Amino acid sequence: MFKRHIHGERKAEDLATMISRYGSELMTFVGRIVTIQEDAEDVVQETFVSAYKHLDDYNPEMASMKTWLHRIAYHEALYHLRQRKRMFQIPLDVGEDIPDELPDTTTAEQLDEAIQRLTPEEQMLLQLYYFDQRPLKEIAYITETKGNSLEREVSRLSSQLHRIRQKLRMIIISMNDEAR
Repeated sequence: MFKRHIHGERKAEDLATMISRYGSELMTFVGRIVTIQEDAEDVVQETFVSAYKHLDDYNPEMASMKTWLHRIAYHEALYHLRQRKRMFQIPLDVGEDIPDELPDTTTAEQLDEAIQRLTPEEQMLLQLYYFDQRPLKEIAYITETKGNSLEREVSRLSSQLHRIRQKLRMIIISMNDEAR
């Protein structure tokens, strides 16, 4: 299935199969970051349009169809958020001496609010690693930084996740201080 096809009819059948198999999962994935329902639906639709256009480029030796579609959805969601100028940049200087554990009193609501203050890229990484429980190698493929080897990208992602946890800690501490 999902092999390279020259004939458009077979390619359309592959698209219909992709949509039925992965549509709701991609909607959940995108919907956690693109929180406006209609916008999330547009991003998922653009994901499938892009996948259809590039179906002949799909290489099952590089990644599963699911991972390949998540890669497209990741980039479509980031593009959408950049176009909407909905980036939440928090200028926090996070040094190596800050622990990345959250305060023991952190509630789910506080964590959700803190995550919403992260950049879309940071939110997507948390989504992929913690919520979707993807291995770092898959995330490296999905987020791919051009020019980096897979091993280097995995190392970069590990460091980036550490900094994001530190940033979340600082945001939650700041929120707690504001509440007092």
